[in-house]
Amino acid sequence: MKTKEKILNAAVDVLLQEGFPALTQTRVAEVAGVRQGLLTYHYPKRIDLLTAVVDESKRRMNESRFGPDNKPLTLASLKEMMIHFAVTQTFPRMMLAVTVAADDDPSLSAWFTETDIQSRQIMRELLKQSGWQVEENVLHTLRAIVIGASLINLQQNTIESEARVRIVIDSAFQYLTDNLKPL
Repeated sequence: MKTKEKILNAAVDVLLQEGFPALTQTRVAEVAGVRQGLLTYHYPKRIDLLTAVVDESKRRMNESRFGPDNKPLTLASLKEMMIHFAVTQTFPRMMLAVTVAADDDPSLSAWFTETDIQSRQIMRELLKQSGWQVEENVLHTLRAIVIGASLINLQQNTIESEARVRIVIDSAFQYLTDNLKPL
């Protein structure tokens, strides 16, 4: 395993198991089993490490947008991907950590803006692959609902909150499909 990959994996573990306050270069280097100087070489600041972790998670999610046999997603599988995003805790925890970090580092505003644009672009492309187009305001609404549902589930972390997330995303997805237009 490459050094950067070890560091990113360790950072995810620290973030998920110990929370954002524990995400320090010292702690991540310790968990990764690398010298802190090596970690600092790759990620000079804590925020560099955090955004790299989130970017890597986004990259992995983007790769998973294709089903088995590398077939484009259907609308049904797209909905399941959204539900999976909302009920798993990894990505919502990371995005929440970056949100908290933005209080200390206002330069993250540009990163958030770019992330939002990329997320909507991915959604547009996935819909396009399925033969549909959608207005921008519908994508904003859908994305806000998925993020909100994932944060509620993250906070409550119960079987009941997960079931509510599924119902909310089903409703949000119905809103999306009601507003789709064929290409």
